[in-house]
Order: sequence, then structure tokens, then C-alpha cells
Amino acid sequence: MTDLWAVIPAGGKGLRFGSQVPKQYTVVAGRPVLEHVLTAFLKPKVFTAVVVPVPPDDRRFDELALSSDGCVYPIKGGAERADSVQAGLDWIKAQGADANDWVFVHDAARPLITQHELHGLVDVIESSTCPGVVLGVPAADTLKRVDQISPYPEQPESCIAETVDRNGLWYAMTPQVFRLGELSYALQAAKQSGLVATDESQAMEVNGRLPWLIRGRRSNIKLTYPEDLELIEALLSAREDAS
Repeated sequence: MTDLWAVIPAGGKGLRFGSQVPKQYTVVAGRPVLEHVLTAFLKPKVFTAVVVPVPPDDRRFDELALSSDGCVYPIKGGAERADSVQAGLDWIKAQGADANDWVFVHDAARPLITQHELHGLVDVIESSTCPGVVLGVPAADTLKRVDQISPYPEQPESCIAETVDRNGLWYAMTPQVFRLGELSYALQAAKQSGLVATDESQAMEVNGRLPWLIRGRRSNIKLTYPEDLELIEALLSAREDAS
């Protein structure tokens, strides 16, 4: 039976979030965002290790309550997300992992992942021959393509160029789950070709390995903008009140 590993790249600077504190360390519902994420991945006790690539100058990780958990391993991350994920994969390979082991890659700023979703992903990879699986939700809002330069002098901001047909469009989330060997190869190939992959699925796609997309929960949002914080706070608080 193959082992399951988790890689949680935690090198984001949170430029869009606009805070002095990296968003993964922002306190929400009483704990840093990253600690909520680690709690979710430690709870099912199915992962051989939870690997957390962090920047070389990171001084905050060691302050987390779960930083000393025996299943959590902080390592030196890279300049880009893909570099940090690759560093995590290299660490896993150095532990003697099999190329067919499954790796769950999850955003450090996505604290609302549920046990139901995690167990659902495990069920899919253990009961099928899928090349990989990604959590997502179908696009529900009307989508607009935007021109960055407005044709109106009195309106210098972006203008709508067209309405995009949302049929068949989904928002990709995490975790994204792939075989250790295949994901490592795909990330290396993408980097050599000059592609800066925005997620692991994109690297796999350009290498001809099309993952399955299964429906997750819309509540599994990523902390990106300041206004996200209030919603995440409310959802986490409600979850704790119900437990």
C-alpha cells in the first residue's frame, strides 16, 4: 500500500492581503491560519509526514503550537510556490518514499478544509486509477474578461471587455493530489520550459496528465484579501461552536 504525504507551502508574502504579518500567520478565530491548516491535516492520522516549506528567514513557524508535533517537518522553501513544492517533494524522496506514493499539496492560507473533503480525496485515490485529483467548485457567478486600460479618459480603471461563458468553468482549490514521481517530474519539466505554474494541476496538465476534478465545498476559501478575513473568522468560529 502506498503512503500518503502532505506538502503545505508556506512562503507566501501576502502582498494582496496588505499586512505586515504574512497571511498564513494572521490570527483568526484565536489561532494563526497555518495552525488551523496543520490541525486539519494531523487529525485524520493518515499522513506519514506533513512537510511545510518556509522561507529561509522565517522566524514565526517555531512559535506555532504544532511546530513541534512529531509529524510536522518544516523545511527550507524556494522563491516561487512551485519551488517550495518541489523542495517538499525532494524531502519526501529523501525519506525513501516510493514514486507511487500520493502527495497532498494544500495552501497554507486555506484553513477551512474539512475532514469530509480530506477523506473524500483519500477514498478517490484508493478506489480508482485516476492520475490525480483536484478539489474545486463550479463557477456560479457571471464571469467578465477585463481590459486593463480603459478607453474612457474619465474612467482610468479597468473596463469590461466581454462576458465569458461560465459553462464548464470551475474554481480550482486545494488539496491537489498526485503521485510523488509524476508530480516531481511535471514541476521540473514546467520550470525547464519557462512555465511558472500557478498550481500543481497546471504542471501536470502540460505534461499530458489530466487530473480528475471533484466537487469540494465553497467554504474552502483562501485568505487572499482583507475582506476574506471576516468571512473565514465567522466560519471557523461557527465550526468551533458546533463541535
